[in-house]
Amino acid sequence: MQNEPEYLIPSTPRRSVALLFIGTFICAFFFMLGIALGTITFSPLLDSNVLGAKDTTSDHLPPSSERIIPFSTPAPDPVIAPYPVQIPINPPYNPAEATTNWIRIPTIGVAVPVIQSASIADTDVIATLDKGAALYPNGVRPGAIGNVFISAHSTGEPWRGPYRFAFIRINELKLGDSVHIDWQGARYSYRITKNEIVTPTADFRVISDRPVPTISIMACWPLWSTKSRMLVHGELTNITQLTRPIAL
Repeated sequence: MQNEPEYLIPSTPRRSVALLFIGTFICAFFFMLGIALGTITFSPLLDSNVLGAKDTTSDHLPPSSERIIPFSTPAPDPVIAPYPVQIPINPPYNPAEATTNWIRIPTIGVAVPVIQSASIADTDVIATLDKGAALYPNGVRPGAIGNVFISAHSTGEPWRGPYRFAFIRINELKLGDSVHIDWQGARYSYRITKNEIVTPTADFRVISDRPVPTISIMACWPLWSTKSRMLVHGELTNITQLTRPIAL
């Protein structure tokens, strides 16, 4: 038989294997070098952030044992003078007091006797209004805790007497104006805090039971009409002992 040529399995040249090994080594070397350089570059920033998060005030405040807290001692409570004890209007109506008890409102020129009405019935109140300003008996005495309620005419026919225009200028009163009540030898001064116009419905009420000394004065409104009522409210600001009547 004639000799056939031999077929050899091709093999990778040794030179190619060496080059592949060297390339892999170089890539791995630069990869590791990049990681190392990145760690060295950014580690100071990471360390400073972590330390800052742990204690942001350690460089600014003294140790806790040396710190002084301001206002650690509370201020004493202010001393408030007590209000006068509530004195209900009892016994009712003493005509002799008509010459000693007055309501005075300087800003509108009012100086009118204050007379306690015998009751809250319309007939008694109207009869009292003909003699001056009516103090309602279901309120409290001036200066006492609760609400003093006084009304007077704003307009009226001639037979209503000399005080038929007592509160004709009640609408001119402003917040902060003063109302003085001279009552049994003392002057009780109130400061106006609110004005309002109300309709006198059957269920309308002015509250008398209040936690502080207050006053409400009332007159029919508008002028020459009984359609509505002008109400002015105030709070007690001062009490003055009188030795003789004080004019406006």
